[in-house]
Amino acid sequence: MKKRTKLILIAILLLVVLPLGISTLRKASTPAVGIVRIEGPIADSLKYLDIIREFEEDDRVRAVILRIDSPGGRVGPSQEIYEAVLRLKESKPVLASMSSAGASGAYYIACAADSIYALSGTMTGSIGVIMEFFDVSGGLQRLGVAAESITGGELKDAGSMFRPMTESERRYFEEMARDVHEQFKDAVAAGRGMSRQEVDGYADGRVLTGRQALSAGLIDRLGGLDAVIEEARKRAGIEGKPRIVWRQPREGMLESIRHLIGSLSPAGFSEAALRRPPESYRFEYSIQ
Repeated sequence: MKKRTKLILIAILLLVVLPLGISTLRKASTPAVGIVRIEGPIADSLKYLDIIREFEEDDRVRAVILRIDSPGGRVGPSQEIYEAVLRLKESKPVLASMSSAGASGAYYIACAADSIYALSGTMTGSIGVIMEFFDVSGGLQRLGVAAESITGGELKDAGSMFRPMTESERRYFEEMARDVHEQFKDAVAAGRGMSRQEVDGYADGRVLTGRQALSAGLIDRLGGLDAVIEEARKRAGIEGKPRIVWRQPREGMLESIRHLIGSLSPAGFSEAALRRPPESYRFEYSIQ
């Protein structure tokens, strides 16, 4: 009797679980559109490169969307992500969907995509480079504190905050910023099919709305994520509604704490809704 009861229970279990398993396997094997979230300041590239590589190697992912909501970030990480997107584009369609902001380094990345979408009010562009330095020597002097550096190389401590910048150092940093700016403009010209002269007209660091960017040729269409998914589906040749695979980099402990503190602060409950002012949409160049 007990044996018969066990067999009945096993049969019932198989009848319930087996269809679910088959359904899950069928769903997992259907063609998909992968979405990479690129949000906030771009300070590190590795977390994005892992996701891009995952989608590149997964044959079930037929197209990839870069869901961008970022004011930009550091030069190196932005360029590394840009290069990874170019490689990804060789094997499957890549589209960029810009939300609140797709500016500076984030726009640099978007230029690697086959097509760029933005909303009419998306903060777009900011094709420029900035280096920022502090000079605290005056304050230290008033406190009676002096700082000295011993270097092997004239420019080894260039940009030190403990003394005023010399003219030769200023020229050195200006030349570096100009070179990176030229690289940025090259990427925009290549990605947008524009001449360098056309790019120069918008490469003074200005931020444009999505509608202005469309008129300038810096994006392809106005539209939200649903419109981008539909174009990705068509480009990939997917019949019917595609399966959507979302990927977002995991936050470290410090980032999680920072976001938690931001959400509890009196200044506002949503960091995403309290973006920095337009002048902060920049392609930062961090010098360590």
